[in-house]
Amino acid sequence: MTIAKSPERVRNDDFNFVVLSDRTGLARPGVFERAVAITNLMRPAFAIQVGDQIEGYTSEPAVLEQMWKEFDDIVSELEVPYYRVPGNHDVGNLVMRDEWLRRHGALHYHFRYEDVLFLVLDTQDPPQQLSEMLRPVGPGLDLPPHVAELLDRADETPEQELIAELMGLLDSDPASFQTLLSAIKNGTQPARLSEEQVSAAEAVIAEHDDVRWTFVFMHMPAWQGDGHPGLDRIRRAFRGRPYTAFAGHCHNYQHSLIDGHDHIRLATTGGARIMDTPYGDFDHITWVSMTATGPRIANITLDGVIGVEGGPSRAL
Repeated sequence: MTIAKSPERVRNDDFNFVVLSDRTGLARPGVFERAVAITNLMRPAFAIQVGDQIEGYTSEPAVLEQMWKEFDDIVSELEVPYYRVPGNHDVGNLVMRDEWLRRHGALHYHFRYEDVLFLVLDTQDPPQQLSEMLRPVGPGLDLPPHVAELLDRADETPEQELIAELMGLLDSDPASFQTLLSAIKNGTQPARLSEEQVSAAEAVIAEHDDVRWTFVFMHMPAWQGDGHPGLDRIRRAFRGRPYTAFAGHCHNYQHSLIDGHDHIRLATTGGARIMDTPYGDFDHITWVSMTATGPRIANITLDGVIGVEGGPSRAL
């Protein structure tokens, strides 16, 4: 008789956590809710979300209250600790920024779990005008005249009017809308990192030089295109120490290896789907297993998880 060998125990300080991506930017009802249910099923140590929890882009307190209540009702079902990253839809103006601070506290912060450092950055420091989101579009992009005209006057268009025009473009000319959005998402990002925040991040990295790994979270992938001088400083502060960076915002998955470090742009967890490539367009959670040799990362599509009852995956 052959007796199976008992499996080896994992290290006591190995752990798993989940990364959730953008819920909003044209949220699709039920998708983020499904991600919460799947996270509960899989029981990680905690979850962290990379921004855009509400639709935002309003200065009306009553509207903001309703948006946050809707999201809080969803995330209240989560059975593990929840950490959040501010996105442009969450803190798109000073009123929204103040509301974030009132509700959630710090916009950029850090924490340790076991001997791993988690560094959360705010790429809206200070918040950008909505029109700035359109500036990564290069002059060589082939857009219809009515779309080019919209971009030309974006700086002078009131925020709510600009939103209405973009939503009208989505309805009237979805192909041009997708072309425009893809160009915006793949270019240099209009990320903002204040001197105060960058200096604080450098100090945190220096103070926690005993960790075995660092995870850096931000909403906009500030490493894209021409990059960002503040992020360059933060990356240099590691002085060769291992780290992994996560961002969202672009609604399309992309993995970049920069100086030997993984920089991961997540797809969506409910936000509008941007079909740049057949490989980057999906709704998912990202499962990270921290091991003795570094993180192991698996992207789990929401349609790929079925509970113990079986049946269609949407039953969760």
